[in-house]
Amino acid sequence: MTTQVEEAEASSLVKAGERLVEQLLKSGINGFGPFKSAAESAEEALRGRTPEQAVKALVRNHCAIAGAQGFVTNLGGFVTLPVALPANVGASYLVQTHLAGAIAAVHGHDLDSEQVRSAVLLCLVGNMGAEAFKRVGVTVGSKATMSLINRIPVTVLRQVNKKVGFMLVAKYGTKRAVVTLAKGVPLVGGVIGGSVDTITTRTVGAYANKAFGPQGDGDDRGSDTV
Repeated sequence: MTTQVEEAEASSLVKAGERLVEQLLKSGINGFGPFKSAAESAEEALRGRTPEQAVKALVRNHCAIAGAQGFVTNLGGFVTLPVALPANVGASYLVQTHLAGAIAAVHGHDLDSEQVRSAVLLCLVGNMGAEAFKRVGVTVGSKATMSLINRIPVTVLRQVNKKVGFMLVAKYGTKRAVVTLAKGVPLVGGVIGGSVDTITTRTVGAYANKAFGPQGDGDDRGSDTV
């Protein structure tokens, strides 16, 4: 039976997740610390490059910065997120959000679009995005493509954003929450042992390229909304 303590923890994680999502979309897309806005980074990466080359450059640069010694310290207040997360974890999420947003912009997507912003957040949880949709009553295939996301009402996408926020916070929230989430919602990669994981950043970049590139705008046969 769920105890009052467990219910209180779950409620706290939900609220923390909402605050995290708000901060990630604000700072991760508009820019923070050493990063320009995601749109400006995309424009810069495209100079003299094809979209494919630009994406590779963005992934390479973000991984290099994320893995640099003293990276978190140099960000200062930008990683002081309004949730109980280690600074290095907050920094990793911000880098990954910025990377996904920049890749979306490289492929011509509007970063002011709520659909695109939801897709950016979903890149942080990879294939587990399907679980976030399932929790709000939407069934999708193996991946949530942009053509599918564009057909989902904004009100539903906002609920999906909350589920993603819960996943991200619970990964590093209370011990009980981490154990509970780990059993049923394994996230793509992960920042393990308090270190900024460049492998995860690279994985998020690859997922974002698939989600926002031409292959992510194709037919969604096999996916369905409820």
